[in-house]
Amino acid sequence: TGATGVGMQSLTENIQAASGAMLDFQSASEAASIGIASGLSSGQLEGLAEGAGNLSKILGRDVTDSFNRLVRGVTKAEPELLDELGIILRLDTASKDYADAMGIVGRELTVFEKSQAVANTVLTQAEEKFGAIEKIMDPSAASLNRFLNSFDSLLNTFKGAAMDTLRPVFEFLSENTGALTAALALFAI
Repeated sequence: TGATGVGMQSLTENIQAASGAMLDFQSASEAASIGIASGLSSGQLEGLAEGAGNLSKILGRDVTDSFNRLVRGVTKAEPELLDELGIILRLDTASKDYADAMGIVGRELTVFEKSQAVANTVLTQAEEKFGAIEKIMDPSAASLNRFLNSFDSLLNTFKGAAMDTLRPVFEFLSENTGALTAALALFAI
């Protein structure tokens, strides 16, 4: 939060929710870090997650792969990654549309403005192409993915609790090699 001003855990949870609970915490967290570092806003990342969830239902693609392709396609401005998802990115057209919308005349777009142009184009296409179809689809189509991600979150909670409980033991053993040796010998017996 300190460096970016964004609560990464909260953003990660929002990204998971925007995807229809079909992204696991780790994937959402990694993409959130990359996106924020690249200048995307929380809303844009959530929009990309929603787009990934929608296009995955419609195209039968893996949600995590689709989300990663969207984030990388936007942050690196790589049309090839987006073409595979049915999103056509033309950098010149995206830049011109952004400049027109923002009233920018007589100068080149900055690097940040160009990235925003790409993000806006991708988000608009994802909503136009996949948002409307998703609204009429059977909501149970992604039930298994939502269950698996809920189970993954539950396991992560248990792992965190177990580590909190075992941390003092590990710290003691790391500072006392004699005790560690005895513990390993006892375990071996």
